[in-house]
Amino acid sequence: MTLKTMILADLSGILAEWDDVTWDAVVYKGIFHNEYEAAVLFSGEIESRAPYVEVREADFSAINHTDTVTIDAVAYKVIEVKPDGTGMMVLILSKD
Repeated sequence: MTLKTMILADLSGILAEWDDVTWDAVVYKGIFHNEYEAAVLFSGEIESRAPYVEVREADFSAINHTDTVTIDAVAYKVIEVKPDGTGMMVLILSKD
């Protein structure tokens, strides 16, 4: 077994634990985050969720702003695409 084969086998096991991310009728894998976020604005605090998903850049290289992805049966609009230079990218999402 080559090193490449071993790495790909390990990666397959890791990807199996990731969330399903559907885009353009194809299911990919990603790590979904939907944490609580509080922001202080003037004299008050705004509470919200800040959803984003980490995905492989090779899977989403053609994604555009305003495209829709579905995660856990919820549709999200992509509002920002942030490649990180390592082969991964972060898609900032908005639930409309």
